[in-house]
Amino acid sequence: MTQHTAKIQIDGLSKNYGTFTALKPTHLEVQRGEFLTLLGPSGSGKTTLLQMVSGLVPATSGRLLVDGADWTDRPVHARDMGLVFQHYALFPHMTVAENVAFPLKMRKLDAADVARRVGETLEKVQLSAFAHRFPRELSGGQQQRVALARCFVFRPEVILMDEPLGALDKALRETMQLEIRRLHREFGTTLIYVTHDQEEALVMSDRICVMNHAQVEQIGTPHEIYSHPETIFAATFIGHSNILRGRIAGRDADGMARIATAAGTFSGRFGARDAEAAEHALIVRPEQLCLGPATGPGMNELHITLRDIVYIGSDNRLLLTLPDGTEFTMRQDPARTQGLRIGENLSVHWPQTAGRVVS
Repeated sequence: MTQHTAKIQIDGLSKNYGTFTALKPTHLEVQRGEFLTLLGPSGSGKTTLLQMVSGLVPATSGRLLVDGADWTDRPVHARDMGLVFQHYALFPHMTVAENVAFPLKMRKLDAADVARRVGETLEKVQLSAFAHRFPRELSGGQQQRVALARCFVFRPEVILMDEPLGALDKALRETMQLEIRRLHREFGTTLIYVTHDQEEALVMSDRICVMNHAQVEQIGTPHEIYSHPETIFAATFIGHSNILRGRIAGRDADGMARIATAAGTFSGRFGARDAEAAEHALIVRPEQLCLGPATGPGMNELHITLRDIVYIGSDNRLLLTLPDGTEFTMRQDPARTQGLRIGENLSVHWPQTAGRVVS
């Protein structure tokens, strides 16, 4: 991306509080109309970065460019960005319609335009029948929809969301994830979303920015992050990964990286960001493993002990243990696990191309 195509450019933004570094110098571009998720554990710097984009927190260094213009020192009220947080902050004395109308009235739109926009937006979030109710008369999910409507109603070019679904139960979270995704597509807004929930990031995002220790670990599409992680942290934070730690032992004839581990030497695609890192690991996703010994070339094979079988509906999760105590997980169709016994010694295999060597 270039300055002419990116909606938002984060050019070396950092934040220090005395000797504490909340965010190391960060470089990131957000395309116009993109849904970018900042994903990471607590303390990774994702909320700090979002707050600097919003103007709520001043940067220690670096620049923020929006449409090529320097917004680093522009005050919050002059950025005209939509903000949605975990706490809905609805006005309790106002009806749903009045809450949604508030940002339009603050911008001094005429009454007819306000009424039209409020009606259109409430219809999009399926709350038209609740227009005259007060927040206390709504469920948590309905209140969150009001907060979303109030944000989308004034058609901001940029919307920032910080853990907006954190207070909802699992079923409602999943419903609202699809709702936010639908609204984003309908309005075409540039949206930056903060979450620590990996499934939420995979479902909603055009791209994911994985953060850890106050810096960016990896940026990519959900598929790229899941299938082509570059670091051990990225591989383990997005989805479940089986990990065989070891040292690089050269390359084989097919160009696969070989890694020597306590369980043996295995081959996989090399995807490590740092080839000279002190530690490397072979990452294998649970769905890539197959029961039984390897039946042909291009396969890795591992001997393990079956520790437990967990039924999770769509498949069974097999919990496995290597001789050195390393734990592995694989997913199998329940029909294929009939007859297996806890404590049984088994062989599993996977294609060399399905494993990835990271650092």
